[in-house]
Amino acid sequence: MPFSCAECGHRTVKWYGRCPRCGAWDSLSEDRSEAAKSASDAPWIGEPVRPLNQIDLADVERTSSGLGEFDRVLGGGLIPGGVILFGGEPGVGKSTLLLQVAKALAQGEGNVLYVSGEESEGQVKLRASRLGIEGERLFLLAEQSLGRIEAAVEEVSPCALIVDSIQTVRSEDLDGGAGSLAQLRAACGELIRLAKSNRMATFLVGHITKGGAFAGPKTLEHLVDVAVYLEGGDDDVRILRSVKNRFGPTNEAAVFCMTGEGLTEIDDPSSFFLEPHGEEARPGSVIVPILEGTRPILIELQALVSPTGGYGVPQRRCTGLDVNRVLLLMAVVEKQMSVHIGGADVYLSVAGGLEIRERAADLGMVTAIVSSLRNRPIEVGTSVVGEVGLSGEVRAVRRLAERIGECAKLGYKRVLVPASGSIPSASGIDVVPVASIADAIVGLGLG
Repeated sequence: MPFSCAECGHRTVKWYGRCPRCGAWDSLSEDRSEAAKSASDAPWIGEPVRPLNQIDLADVERTSSGLGEFDRVLGGGLIPGGVILFGGEPGVGKSTLLLQVAKALAQGEGNVLYVSGEESEGQVKLRASRLGIEGERLFLLAEQSLGRIEAAVEEVSPCALIVDSIQTVRSEDLDGGAGSLAQLRAACGELIRLAKSNRMATFLVGHITKGGAFAGPKTLEHLVDVAVYLEGGDDDVRILRSVKNRFGPTNEAAVFCMTGEGLTEIDDPSSFFLEPHGEEARPGSVIVPILEGTRPILIELQALVSPTGGYGVPQRRCTGLDVNRVLLLMAVVEKQMSVHIGGADVYLSVAGGLEIRERAADLGMVTAIVSSLRNRPIEVGTSVVGEVGLSGEVRAVRRLAERIGECAKLGYKRVLVPASGSIPSASGIDVVPVASIADAIVGLGLG
């Protein structure tokens, strides 16, 4: 009879005290072939074979989660039977957001079952009371047994199931502790079968590793329909991103703000991240239109360049930006513009706490550094956008028309854009094409 490892799932015909693959001690046990056979013979969804043209799309009509920003990331709403893997750093607000979604679904759609394997019912109730969540159709279950979760689903018949978290669920048919690879595969597979057969939207909260990826086998991400991350920093801004979506685009992002009443949606991120300055222009400050998903957002880049006075090693500090990209752009400025900043401390920050990795902000970083170095402010009402190449050229960026439109909507009068590619026009705003960083510096009056 074969043996399998409870930690990594490795199979072998001989028993070992230590698993040959993962090195775990005393983790090999005999396969329960009868249980495995009965599980493989069990019906999955139970639907008959049908031609494609006889399948009615009304069966997969989307349902709103109650949060417009959340629906945006999902591609328009929840799909019946869809399984969503939900990840994020500890304490970022995963349980809070899902509890708010559970409240909205219970009020508008039907019964919702919230399974907590990490907290007691009383602890979940405390958080729900703080968020002002009540309702007879929202059911709580503090449980880690997969069998009891299945029994609760049959009893409640929910339209949505939330499991917080999948790492705590354990099947009695397998050896090994909760969270082991074998247990994760079995629990995830059975919950997906349960979701499809009952046509209920299912949320599986997943732990992440210190590298930022979902913990456990990659099989989990392959099995689920949607995988989303909730990102956040030290402040109250949270960004929800989709990394896999079988029912919609994967380049959408939603912006939330953490408050005492839970996560609130930010419908106009540009106004949220920008602070009104009036008519005062400040050296080192520039406005850049970036993209979060398909949505353009105006952000403020701030730079501070200060001479070290010949003492110590010059500092390079960034907040919300890729420090390696900043160092590369500083080298481009020194080489192409003959601007000497190697002996100065350089600090860059994205105002508002947003983190950006888009290269369309390159020109903004360059102009902010030169503006601070020469103590010359950029004129109020001006924004810049463009990727900077190693030879100092300004390269085209995608969705330029939407970026310019967002600038015009918020009252900006002038925007510097890459000269390469098509240059869209917009009413009420002066679009200035620049071919190099030298053209941009001269156009902004920083030369």
